[in-house]
Amino acid sequence: MPISSLDKADIDRLNLQGLSCLVGNRRQARRLVQMALAAARQRQYARGSAYAELNRCWLAYYAGEAEPPCDMAHTHFLQCGDLEGAMGVATLQGAYASRRGEFAIAEQHFLLARELAAQIPDSLHKFMLYGRLGVDALNRGDTQEGPRNFLLALDIAERFGTSAHRVNSLSNLASSQHDLGNDEDAIPLLVEALDIIGTQKLKYQQTIVSANLAMCLLTTGKPAEALALVEPFYEWPEEDLAIRAFLFCIAAHATILLQRPEQAQQLLLRAEEYARQGQDLEEQMHAWLVRGKLDLQGGEPARAIVSLTQAHDLLSWTRNPFHQQQILRGLADINARLGQWQLAYGFLQQYQAAYEASSKSARASRILMRNLEKEMSSLKAERDTALELQAARESENAKLEHLNRELAHQILHVSALQDSLKEQAMRDHLTGLYNRRYFENSLNAILQEAGAQAPLAIVLIDLDFFKRVNDTYGHNFGDEVLIQFARLVESQLRGSDMLCRYGGEEFCLLLRDADSVIASHKVDAIAALYRRLQIRQAPHSLSGCTFSAGIAEYPRHGFDRHALLTRADSALYAAKLAGRDRALAAQ
Repeated sequence: MPISSLDKADIDRLNLQGLSCLVGNRRQARRLVQMALAAARQRQYARGSAYAELNRCWLAYYAGEAEPPCDMAHTHFLQCGDLEGAMGVATLQGAYASRRGEFAIAEQHFLLARELAAQIPDSLHKFMLYGRLGVDALNRGDTQEGPRNFLLALDIAERFGTSAHRVNSLSNLASSQHDLGNDEDAIPLLVEALDIIGTQKLKYQQTIVSANLAMCLLTTGKPAEALALVEPFYEWPEEDLAIRAFLFCIAAHATILLQRPEQAQQLLLRAEEYARQGQDLEEQMHAWLVRGKLDLQGGEPARAIVSLTQAHDLLSWTRNPFHQQQILRGLADINARLGQWQLAYGFLQQYQAAYEASSKSARASRILMRNLEKEMSSLKAERDTALELQAARESENAKLEHLNRELAHQILHVSALQDSLKEQAMRDHLTGLYNRRYFENSLNAILQEAGAQAPLAIVLIDLDFFKRVNDTYGHNFGDEVLIQFARLVESQLRGSDMLCRYGGEEFCLLLRDADSVIASHKVDAIAALYRRLQIRQAPHSLSGCTFSAGIAEYPRHGFDRHALLTRADSALYAAKLAGRDRALAAQ
């Protein structure tokens, strides 16, 4: 689609799709962001430009680039009171500060993001917030808040996201459990994530999930299996430099354990380069840790101490319990080998304290995970019951809202569920078009806005001989005819037009700024396409389908909904009497 033809709704859609692709397909996300940004600038659409800039900043973050300015987007969100956009900017700024190890600054940004999040419905921007809060919590050594935020992200992923968002949350949860020593909990989560990746063909997430699983296998004494998992991704087109550094650190560690020092050296050099390019302090620390293991295996304990000391110096930036224990235990062992007993004893004491704290945190985290899973399962069951009640009895709406408020208090979300339910109530379940009730209600408002000078056309369409199709080919094929006709008409409409399924094989079309002549040309064009349409559903195939249509024009044929629909229906009846396969305007 040419950029010049994109309207504001298209740009908003592109930005949402770009945001959705950030976790699973950054190459596609970059393409969508570039399109949205170009179209928004061409149309001078400030909101579209601001969200495209925010997405572009996230792409820079994942690529390991320095923090780009996002002042334009931030200013726009503040000026127009866009709380979701402002929350997105605060989340991004917190993520960059956390990655730099500036936890006090990160905390300020994340606190602002939390305050804004409490005022808006759940969304993919909230998914991004909870994911970054989880990572930040683990970097700060908060083993309770990390998994809690990842579970909140997982809940949003299940309701608003894609399979890629679910994989991202499962991988983050598993990583947090591994860091606490809960590999027996981490491995099933990662296996589930890989199953989703295989089923949904989410190849862009395969690198990090495989690397996380390989890390767990290393810890459980399976270096050969770990290496086999990561080897296919050495030349994989992974854009996140931190993930590449992580993968090569694991590969180097596995080859050290398999007594392949030369191969380990080559892999570690790649890991160090990616960690440096990505400015990722945690992976730089990880690389120094593996470097120390390689030095020690090469019979160079003095060099190993230097490497592990470099890793130890970076512990002030991250309190990852797994790396902390590895570094302290390594320093204790090497100093003991060199006869530096006092230093060895000191590091061993620190290691023991870290191990005991991690074990305690691991038990607490395991209990927390179980409790949160039960709590969220219970909340989801209540939410599903609430949705059924609202669908069955509109009079119960007040009760549902009260329940929604209770749920929001417990898990910080719910209001978005009502939006989803309202959308379902507006749509025809088969074609996805607006239903008759919503169309007629909307038509009243549209006519009030139109004024007496702006023409508007209403077209009632009836598929010719549709009962014969059902009787000949079956109702399933008839449903396919309705679906394909709806898609065909939608493809010919402007963003300002509106199509609904009016009932059975009847459809109603609203064309803004169109008189009867313009509407007739539009309907004739659609009819020509419909005649050529090949409708297939094994074992049947059908073409040459036709429809009849009646057209009424506002204000020429009436000033209210009832009058226009009545005149359009009369014209439709006349078209049928005249032999069908035609469109007639009201007289």
